[in-house]
Amino acid sequence: MNTPSPTTAAARTSALLSALALAAVLAGCAGAPSAPSANVPTGGTAAQAHARLLDAFNHCNEAAYTAAFAPLFTLVTSTTPQPVTSRDGLQRHLAAGCGRGARANASVVQQTARVSGNITVLVGQYRWRVAAAPGAAPVEVPQNFTVVFERMAERWMVLAHHVSVAP
Repeated sequence: MNTPSPTTAAARTSALLSALALAAVLAGCAGAPSAPSANVPTGGTAAQAHARLLDAFNHCNEAAYTAAFAPLFTLVTSTTPQPVTSRDGLQRHLAAGCGRGARANASVVQQTARVSGNITVLVGQYRWRVAAAPGAAPVEVPQNFTVVFERMAERWMVLAHHVSVAP
């Protein structure tokens, strides 16, 4: 059986002490703010892009709403008779919701994310508040959603968005 020479044993001990010192320094940094991850685009996360999409819808911001969708996309909701796949279709969809006297307002109740490379799938439930008539108390309608985002350059773009009334 070979026993390590005193020089080899000293080198291993020194390397172990260096590793422990580095671990102690890194542990001290655990509470410090970290630098942004290289995997998070400057446009934020897919969840932040989702929040911006809802904000654009809720405020009838056509430019921001349509810009959130990828060049090729699909939007399907409980109120769309067929899938929306064009910018004109998005504009009509938004205008239909914004043109009513009593507009709907959506918020996320809960969502979970699945990430695979440049694709993030968000699944969850919206709470839609809709006034049945002007001046009437709003009615809350839970709706399930699935929205697929793809990171394109530094932005998250909607590839597919499906919304349906929750049972």
